[in-house]
This record gives sequence, structure tokens and C-alpha cells, in this order.
Amino acid sequence: MWVDVIVEDILATRPADRYVVNDAKSPSGPIHVGSLRGVVLHDCVARGLQARGRQAPFLYGFDDYDPMDSRPASVPAEFDRYLGMPLSEIPSPVGGGASYARYFGLGFAEVWTKIGAQPEIYWTSEMYKSGRFNDAIRIALDRADELIQIDREISGSQKAERHPIQPLCESCGRIGTTVVTGWDGTLVAYECRPDKVAWARGCGHHGRRSPLDGGSKLQYKAEWAAKWWILGVSVEGAGKDHMTKGGSHDVAAVMCERVFGCRTPVPIPYEWFLVGGRKMSTSKGVGVPAGELVEILRPELARFLMVRPHYRQQINFDPSGETVPTLYDEYDRAAAAYFGEVEAKTPAEADLLRDHSRTFYFSRADGEQAKAYRMRFAKVAYLMQMPSVTVEEVAAQEKGGPLTEADRVELRARMEDARRWLQSYAPDQYRFQVLSQLPAVDLTPAQREFLAHLGTIVAERDHWDGEALHERIHALKNEMRLPPKDAFGSIYLAFLGKASGPQAGWFLASLDRGFVLARLREVSGGVRA
Repeated sequence: MWVDVIVEDILATRPADRYVVNDAKSPSGPIHVGSLRGVVLHDCVARGLQARGRQAPFLYGFDDYDPMDSRPASVPAEFDRYLGMPLSEIPSPVGGGASYARYFGLGFAEVWTKIGAQPEIYWTSEMYKSGRFNDAIRIALDRADELIQIDREISGSQKAERHPIQPLCESCGRIGTTVVTGWDGTLVAYECRPDKVAWARGCGHHGRRSPLDGGSKLQYKAEWAAKWWILGVSVEGAGKDHMTKGGSHDVAAVMCERVFGCRTPVPIPYEWFLVGGRKMSTSKGVGVPAGELVEILRPELARFLMVRPHYRQQINFDPSGETVPTLYDEYDRAAAAYFGEVEAKTPAEADLLRDHSRTFYFSRADGEQAKAYRMRFAKVAYLMQMPSVTVEEVAAQEKGGPLTEADRVELRARMEDARRWLQSYAPDQYRFQVLSQLPAVDLTPAQREFLAHLGTIVAERDHWDGEALHERIHALKNEMRLPPKDAFGSIYLAFLGKASGPQAGWFLASLDRGFVLARLREVSGGVRA
């Protein structure tokens, strides 16, 4: 399993008693669901190291001293006046919050808490203002030419202005529009240029100020390298866009080792998380907000979605397709392996079960998970749409005994997921409605005869158990040598007006007996059973 492979590699190549696992994000707008992949990945690696007896704190940084470089569509147009200012110095878009950055950052933290991640949060604005970046800023100013040359050498870019420091303008409060013009060892000379960037207009101020204690910030790549040095980061992954050859990670890695004199953290390049095939952007407001995922899926399923694929495999989540039922089926296979409910017959099967078991282990959101009976999600979704059906009673029958409290907790979680999914995302084949009138259906003589015989079977008892009736329907189908598609399709067409539907026996047993008999007589058209 990929987490175990990463942990083994870390322990083998960088043996230590303590590791610092770090992740970070600029809270420039509503943080999308794709950013959760990084949170879960780093959380799993930290858990894996801790399980091997190592100290492994997981840090999560909000880079809130970054300038606002665009306005997300969900943010009012009046916020355009803050473009170029540090995110930490911009007011909350809803009022009452500490800042723009805190509003979006803490909202994201609420989501990761729900899925069981508990990193220690730090804010770069606080690090700058408290002086934690002061030594790095002095080094960057003293060795600015070297940092600029590293950037050009590794990235291949020859941009004229790549100074590693951005002073905070004392006149307009912008940090994204300033340029360093001098450094005397104590103060920086700077200009706030109206035309430095396309997305913000500097005020034109010329000044001299201390770059320390929040008076400036490091440019992104130099800041990344400095954070590794200051925080003692051992492990940090990033999306593949940062990890390309000559990309920002390559530049930061060389800056880290040549200028700040520390070893680059173990890199973990991971693939993107797509929703319906689209990549997301926090600053542009493109994508599904992270909180929406935990409204669609229970915490364990949300984690499983991230943990199940290899970190170099793209995730494409589409809740409106087959993704949720398929995800639940895979989750159930992993749970069965974890709880020892299946046995391997070959070494290859043993490896696969071990992989499934470890995937379930890292998908747990809140400590140890109790063993419970797991009714298939698709069946739960169908049963919830059937009149006169109590899902817990059907689950107990299927289990073959009364449900435990753990069984009921598990079933209720599936029912909540199914309810949300059916309301907003389920494809048409998973939704059905019993038609009060016989729809116009085109059935073969064999199908009409099948339905006539089915009416005779239903009439045998005043009340049918769903599984028992389903077995009789299968027996009738085999006896008449009717293809399953024709047999079951005729039932669904007669009652639902479409050729697919839920398990037929349970479905018919859930309906009023008189209604079922009348419909079967009507649709069979007088064919004698």
C-alpha cells in the first residue's frame, strides 16, 4: 500500500526519531475539494510514521501573508480594492471574522477535522510579524543575487525582476506591487509600482523601511525553502504542477540547500483531484468547495476516496455517476479484508487483501472502527424508495440475526449518504417511482405469460418475504427459459415504466398485494397462467 511504501522509504533513507510533516495552502478564496488530497496524504504519512514509533507532528500552514492576486467569483466586487494586499490584512467577506484569510482557512480546517485530520495550524503572517522569518529575510537580502541566479538557472526564466523580497508598502498596504531597489543591511529601499503586475495597481510610493517583523515577505519559492529551514520540515508533498522539471519545487530545493543550508524534505509528488474531469482553482473560485464533499460522503468514505488510489493516480470524482455506489463496494471489500472476513487462496490474493486492509486502516476518520454488518449501498438506496419497507428489518433478515448497535450505526450512515445521493446526484437508473397507472409498454407474448405466472405466485400468500419472492421469480424465469433481461425488465416496465429497477422480489413484496395482483392481471392481458 502506497502509504507503507512511502514510510519505509523515509525510514530507510532518512533514519531519525522525529520527522516534521508539512503541508500548506494560500487561503485566497473558498478552498476546493482538491486541496483535501494533500491534507489526507500528509495525515496518512504522519500516522504511518507514528505507528512505527516515531514522533511525526503534522503541520499545516496557511500562507496568509500572500497578496490577493485575484477575486473569486463568490466574493463581492468591492473586494477588488484589496488586490495586492496581504490576505491577512483584508477583512472577512462576511463580516465579523478576523480576516479574509482566517474566514476561508478556518472553514477548510472544519472540513479536514470532520475527516479525522488534526494538523497543527500555523499562519505565515504570524511568523513574519513575530520575527520567525527575520533571519531568512536577512539571508535573502544579503544573497539576493544568488537566489535570483538559482531561479533563472533552474527554471530557465530570464525575468528581469525576481528579487526574493517583497516589502509591505507603508502608504497603500500592498505587498504584491513593490520592488526592492536597495538594501543597506538595516533598511530596504523600495518602490510601489503601478505597473508591476496586471492584477493590482501600486500607489507609486517610494520609501525605506525595515524588512523585518512583518515589514516584508519572501517571494514564493524563497519562502518555501525558508519554511523548510525554519520549521525543520522532513516530509512535504505537492501537486504535480509544482513538481515538474524546473518547476517551483526544484527551484526551492536548490535554494534550500545552497542558501539556507538544510536538506530538502522528502518530496511526494501527487496527482490532481478532478471533479467531473475539471481541475480546480481556489483563487479563481473554480471547483467544488471542500465542505461539499463531506456533505455527499460520510467521513470514512471521503478519506477512502483519497486513500484508495495511488498518490500518482489522478482522482476524478463525479457524484452524479456510478462513483458513490462503486466507492462503497470497494470500501466494503477493504473492510472485509481489515476485519478478516475473507481468506486468501494464493500469495497474490494475500498481498491484495493486505493492501485492502491497510487502505481501510488509513481511511478511518476517528480511531478504531467497530466491526459491523454492511448492507450494500445500492440496495440501501433502493430499499429507501420502497413503500412499506423498514430498512433495518430487511438488514436484520439479510444478516440472519438482530442488528447490533454497531450494525445500526453503520446502516444509518449508509442511509444518510443514500438519502443525500438520491436527492441530488443519483443517475436515473437508481431512482424509481411506482406508477399509479399502467404505462404504455411493449412486451412479448413470453413476457406477458411470465407476468401472468408471477401473478399466480404472488396470490399464493397474503404476505411475501422479499428474499423468498425473489427466489421464486428466479425459479420461474429459469423454468420458462426467459433471459434475465426479459424477465426482470417486464416487471420493471409494468410498475416503473422503465427496464431497470431494484431487486424485484423485495420491490414487489413492499407494495400493496392487491395493487400488485391487479397490475399483473392488467399487463398480462388475459394470458392464462
